[in-house]
Amino acid sequence: MANEWTGSDQKKKEDKTNTVEIMLSAVTDGEIISVEQVEDDVFSQKMIGDGYAIKPTSEVVYAPVSGKLIEVADAKHAYYIETDSGLKILIHIGIDTLLMNGIGFQTSLEKNTRVEKGDQLATFDQQLIQDKGFDPVIPVIVLEHSSVVALETFPNKEAVAKKTNALKVTVTKG
Repeated sequence: MANEWTGSDQKKKEDKTNTVEIMLSAVTDGEIISVEQVEDDVFSQKMIGDGYAIKPTSEVVYAPVSGKLIEVADAKHAYYIETDSGLKILIHIGIDTLLMNGIGFQTSLEKNTRVEKGDQLATFDQQLIQDKGFDPVIPVIVLEHSSVVALETFPNKEAVAKKTNALKVTVTKG
């Protein structure tokens, strides 16, 4: 399902020769769904950006792109990666899991660490998340950026972490 990025100017949308495609891989094993299916308005209404989500069948989360880890939430439930081209990606483990205060989440990574696509970001306790009444779905969001032209999600019922393509982001060069 292709989504035109809201806020980019029409000329950029029409000029396909000046664009580059960035592939984001599945951050964990599970089912890739559209972000509109996430039961949280911040994600489903694309308030901070567009992307995909994954219903996890694994408890390990990997970097979908290479870049600098510009933020690791104190509760270890959210990670922001900035690519070398300036694109910012949010990986958010679960919905409202900030309220768990880090319980059930583990990482050894710190802010300003370089990560490569496929590097492990974190582990989490999916059963604990569900037992506490939270949804373990993992939204992966491309934060709004002027260079983004389009996004295309690749729904997949049996995505494999690090191997399955989940999202194609088309950006303007430069």
